[in-house]
Amino acid sequence: MDTKEQSLLNYYYSKLIDNTFDEKDAYTFLLLIRNRSKEIHCINELADFVANRDQHNGYIKDYLFEIRKKFESLGKTNTAIRIEDVFPFKEMKKGINQTLAEYQLAGLTNEKINDFVVCLISILQQVKITDETEREIGKLFFALSNKQMILMAEIEVSQNLFKKTNAVFPVLTANNCYVDIKKQDRYDTPYLFADKVIEIINQEGKLEIIIPK
Repeated sequence: MDTKEQSLLNYYYSKLIDNTFDEKDAYTFLLLIRNRSKEIHCINELADFVANRDQHNGYIKDYLFEIRKKFESLGKTNTAIRIEDVFPFKEMKKGINQTLAEYQLAGLTNEKINDFVVCLISILQQVKITDETEREIGKLFFALSNKQMILMAEIEVSQNLFKKTNAVFPVLTANNCYVDIKKQDRYDTPYLFADKVIEIINQEGKLEIIIPK
């Protein structure tokens, strides 16, 4: 990283620390730390996915199709479906802080990493999911519950040769400590914003969720 890149990284890092960070900053911050994290799997894959979006053909797309296969196997095996985030929070925190340490920057707290992940979720909403023929078979979108903010995937699933349905599942999650929203039910089923584009802005040092009407 040259001197100019270092100054840019310091700028966006300071914004995170000073609570003036929003989703637009997250995009550049991720691409900057990617340059010195070639061995950190989650950083590289997330940066590639953010940069290439529906043209991405790496680990995250493989993950989406692996979950799709699990849904297609329902009823054919006795195995229960277990779905976890494409990258756990702890792995992302470790990867980011390991990269920052190379630049003599102090590691980020859980709260700051959560801010970053929330912005990342917003950046990745509305990414199209396409199959090997480039046919659109789903997309990513924003979801929100009382406790969590979620990057949700909706993807076409074949139940048999004649019947298709859509499966919906979480891809990335972060704690919701930004907006007070009433639980839909005792399971805290998330509100889905499949057809709306959410924006994460910063107002007076606090992230705010802008939901269009």
